[in-house]
Amino acid sequence: MAPVAFAQNVLEVTDVSQPNDVYSSDDGKAVVVVKCNKTIPLMFESTMDKTANPYNTLAEGNDSIYYIEFPTGSRYRGRQLSIKSPGYNTVTISLEDLKPKQAVTLLAVDPNSMVDAGCYRGHRNRGLEELKKMNYNEARIQFEVATECSDVDTIENNENLALVDSIIYYRNKAELLFKMHNYREAANLYKKVLMYNSYDSYANDRQAECMLKYVDECSMTMEQAQYYDSEKQYQQALPLYRQIVENDCPSRLLAQQQINRIELLLNQRKNHSRVFTYEYTKDTPIGFSYGKYNMHKVGGFFGMSVNKNVFDMMRNDCTVGDMPEVNVNFGWTIKIASPVWVFFGPGATVKCYYGDYKPIGLKDKIYPNKDGFPNDPDNKLVVGSDQKEGSVYTNDDTKANAAWAISPVAGIAVKYSYFALRLTYQYRFAMDTNLKDFIGQQAFSVGVGVSF
Repeated sequence: MAPVAFAQNVLEVTDVSQPNDVYSSDDGKAVVVVKCNKTIPLMFESTMDKTANPYNTLAEGNDSIYYIEFPTGSRYRGRQLSIKSPGYNTVTISLEDLKPKQAVTLLAVDPNSMVDAGCYRGHRNRGLEELKKMNYNEARIQFEVATECSDVDTIENNENLALVDSIIYYRNKAELLFKMHNYREAANLYKKVLMYNSYDSYANDRQAECMLKYVDECSMTMEQAQYYDSEKQYQQALPLYRQIVENDCPSRLLAQQQINRIELLLNQRKNHSRVFTYEYTKDTPIGFSYGKYNMHKVGGFFGMSVNKNVFDMMRNDCTVGDMPEVNVNFGWTIKIASPVWVFFGPGATVKCYYGDYKPIGLKDKIYPNKDGFPNDPDNKLVVGSDQKEGSVYTNDDTKANAAWAISPVAGIAVKYSYFALRLTYQYRFAMDTNLKDFIGQQAFSVGVGVSF
């Protein structure tokens, strides 16, 4: 008698899932994908489910791909999946930690199969394992050897070769950029490495380090740019702000605003857009105007004029006949044709007069004339006890009264190189019609100054 031994073949199952794999299920289920050579048909049983039949089976090259859907939840803790095939041992896989929408990918192979039946899968599997261990050169060697196998899946193997070549290329380039302190680009390349191989812990650590250095570098560049900006060293600040924008730093929006501001300022300097003039008006000879006369955009201006009586008023030295006056105006400037601009805008005038006028037997109030004296042709004012005989003022002839007027202005400005000339017309609309003669109805002023 000859003893006959019946032995089963060995079936090895490897988990080749990727951490980012997701099952697009709407009801919180998970999927288990099992890949195996077509020559080894598979069957499945679950300890927690009535059936573990695949809901779909596809052919891909020399492999069959089985898709099995499982419900998830605490009631399925302890679930185990049995993978069976005629002539092979049963392999049991634990699925007790399945999460909703999780995708688990298993690779089943016969490690003892003949070369014609399992050469390619063996080298492919070893290459994938080396890939997970970040041994990229060894992984590439395994994929190259797999090319010579008679059962090679050419499409899949070429994809694996391209995958490992891409990882090697991006890692080497990222390392070079890291040494050159180009942390932003290096971080992007390390991110690509992780997209190809999420198990690459080195690339993950390097990416985090790059992002930290990148943010620190952006902050230091911003601080340096703001320092030059505050010191009005715009030519030094401008390239630093541009560097922040080009590097896509977190503060890029603020940097772009500063770039726009500085470029506008430098352009105004180049075109001598700012104008400062001394303004002379008959009754208010002490005046100035400052504005921006841009080449293309609308600008603005501000003007003010006073007379010396304003300063006397501050010392309480004014009496009847003195007329402190202040004019304020502002508005817009528009270029007509070089070198002429027009300007216009609202304004206000305040003019003071003195005296507490008390007419005898009259109800109407007495107002000052254009010279600042009471308009009293009938001599109806009370004579003050402390005044000389014939005086028409009361003993309170230092009482200040304010007359107001709305005073819009319009004019032209001529600007050439560093010199500027302004001609201004002012119309005065008295708020009290009784004071229109005192305030006056119009005024002209001439301004001479510089543009810079």
